[in-house]
Amino acid sequence: MRSADVVVIGAGIIGCSAAYFLAADGHRVVIVDRGEVASGTAAASGGWIIIHDKETPAGVALALESRRLYERMAADAGVAVHPHGGLILAATSAELDRLRHQVGIATAGGARVDLLDGPALLDLEPEVARDLAGATYCPDEATADAPQVCQAIIAAIRARGVEVLTGSPVTAIGVEGGRVTHVVTATGRISTRTVVCACGVWSPAVGRLAGVEIPVIPRRGHLLTMTASPVRRPLLEAGYLDVSGTAQPDPQEFKGEDRTVDADLAERMKQRAATFVPALRTMRPTRVTVGLRPYTSLGRPIIGWAGPDGFLVATGHEGQGITLAPVTGKLVSDLVAGRAQRTGFELSP
Repeated sequence: MRSADVVVIGAGIIGCSAAYFLAADGHRVVIVDRGEVASGTAAASGGWIIIHDKETPAGVALALESRRLYERMAADAGVAVHPHGGLILAATSAELDRLRHQVGIATAGGARVDLLDGPALLDLEPEVARDLAGATYCPDEATADAPQVCQAIIAAIRARGVEVLTGSPVTAIGVEGGRVTHVVTATGRISTRTVVCACGVWSPAVGRLAGVEIPVIPRRGHLLTMTASPVRRPLLEAGYLDVSGTAQPDPQEFKGEDRTVDADLAERMKQRAATFVPALRTMRPTRVTVGLRPYTSLGRPIIGWAGPDGFLVATGHEGQGITLAPVTGKLVSDLVAGRAQRTGFELSP
């Protein structure tokens, strides 16, 4: 029978990040996953470590701290981070006014953000549409490939003694006297006093094994991959700021675990993107994939202790997983080490 100080369930970017910081603290860690490393939501990530789109200064500060932790992971584990910066585009003067407000939020959270007019935007990104009103530019932002981040972390922590069990779905979580005692997988039993549930859209099923209801459901998201990019850095349209976060989502995005590509939607997405980057009109995607994002109506991730002693939840990041993975991992390690008692992101704050 195996034993571990901590069992992390889920080998996506959240689980890998948690295991990285737990191992750095000297814990004996085992990661288990029903599939392969980075085979879930991480496999369909856009890869933008975005900071200046957050709704509050506190949200910006959290994302900025996560960006700093990426530098530690890059130096220590070989995680590849590409510091291009990022842009939010305004099509109209009204949207540019909206972005002025966003600059205030982002700078209050500690981010560096410039408000650009149309000519300044074209100087920075010559391939964007020439009739755009302007943009915000955040040089603190970067991109990373989520599967590469996971594989780099796995290689680094394996060298430190972490065991990685893939193809091992969890079938039971033992609880005695109100405390976690062990985990049962398809490959055997692991004795442990701490379990981290970092299973993304599959967290509710794992939570129920410990008697915890985790309010996460899969939210579909299409990803179009091109052979090359006409632009140098990631772009977001300003209108998206008002349809993300806590806004009411489109019911069509919730179809369980259905990953069927909607070809009509993919084409409309490409045409919409081409209004901002005209060169995309004549380009065809090499691949269209559908990812399942762990959505929660709370409008924020769930990070903290829940249910029996020793059961810790780290899920519900939806589209913020790539951005918030390092800081989530650090929060998990702080809780396990007793450096923190709460995160403010608990299931029941």
